[in-house]
Amino acid sequence: MTTSWFDRASEAFANEHGRLELLDGANLVHLFKEHMNLDVIPGPVPPKRRPR
Repeated sequence: MTTSWFDRASEAFANEHGRLELLDGANLVHLFKEHMNLDVIPGPVPPKRRPR
């Protein structure tokens, strides 16, 4: 879990192992709103990714 974002290496690691779920800032915003009815700002905007 992070309040920011995960890089491609982290996403690849999680995908390879299958049992991990990455929760980034956008997911946390959604969960806070859904379960606690809170509007939160988790952190900075993630960098734009270059297409592969």
